[in-house]
Amino acid sequence: MKSQLLPEGFRDGLPDLAELEFQINSFFINLMISNGFMMVKPPLVEFEDSLFFLTKYSENIDSFRVMDPLTQKIMGIRSDITMQVARIACGSLVGNKRPLRLCYTGDVLKVKNNNINLSRQFTQIGAEIIGVDKTFCLSEIINLIIEFLNNLKIKKFIINFSMPNLITLISKDFNLKKSDFEILMNCYKNKNLSALKDISNDLFEMSEYLLQCIGNIDEKINLLKKYKFPHNIKSEINNFISQIKKIKDEFIDYEIIIDPLEIDESSYHRGFCFKIYSENSKELISGGGYSVDNDVCAGFSGFLENLILESQIKKITKSRILVEHNLEFEEIKLLHKKKKMIVVKSIKKLNKLQFAKEAKYQQCQYYFFENEIFEVK
Repeated sequence: MKSQLLPEGFRDGLPDLAELEFQINSFFINLMISNGFMMVKPPLVEFEDSLFFLTKYSENIDSFRVMDPLTQKIMGIRSDITMQVARIACGSLVGNKRPLRLCYTGDVLKVKNNNINLSRQFTQIGAEIIGVDKTFCLSEIINLIIEFLNNLKIKKFIINFSMPNLITLISKDFNLKKSDFEILMNCYKNKNLSALKDISNDLFEMSEYLLQCIGNIDEKINLLKKYKFPHNIKSEINNFISQIKKIKDEFIDYEIIIDPLEIDESSYHRGFCFKIYSENSKELISGGGYSVDNDVCAGFSGFLENLILESQIKKITKSRILVEHNLEFEEIKLLHKKKKMIVVKSIKKLNKLQFAKEAKYQQCQYYFFENEIFEVK
């Protein structure tokens, strides 16, 4: 058979990797359910107006589009399950009592890849708390993430907090036109602020100060307090500081940094955003606060592919045993339950010598022949 090339950014999940993904996926869902979250399973494809209802769908250029043959309408293939969970929360589950805790797992597709993530298909896992007070249940979320990462044997990581509303408030306070706002966005993304001098010296000086405030929370939070920011910006920063100080005091054993210039790529977060990076600078988890109708919400998500690369856990391995083709199912169940073995059935009748050779060929450590277990030599 000729080699069949897959599109760029897509791959086959071969046994070892697929089983490890399933193992991590199962642990995550079990952890969430044991902490009061209910699992939901949104569809892979939706009409654009429902899929992108948290954002303007015309701006969602990272999502594949397809034509629905039945309705002749354009549909989007999800690139983020969070928006779907928000839709469910204010739709099918609108009558459920708040706070509403939901978790999920599923594949997402992205149009673009980059040097950090070469894939365009990911398995996204996540959880959302719908209908919370102004503390955003942030402490609960961070604790759940830490427990999850520790169980993946990811011990060293950095928690990076940012302010997703800040750039919009800067634009408002400095009365920026659209072209200047785009320049501001690019400057903050690249951490290169020189182009801001052509817009406003005051804007450039304030942005330079914000740039100096990037770093360890213990060193930078007091620096962030000192500058005389314009009114709207000052109010947002004060709210951010009051939230982040609680996290600083509770999670003293973890490295926490703040980045006022961080741009929220999702565009729907409000109040706070966070990203958790491994010691190898791989993004593990991201999340933040947002609003759905009248509900204040908070959540987080991550991609299994990134988590597997950084995790030190190994695939759960069990001994394999070859059994005769006509072995009764009840006996197979006993090998599963009592011996904790993976049972492989022979496909034809063999004598003992042939059976031992077949067991070795099938990479089994044992074989079960005539009601007796033998070790493969």
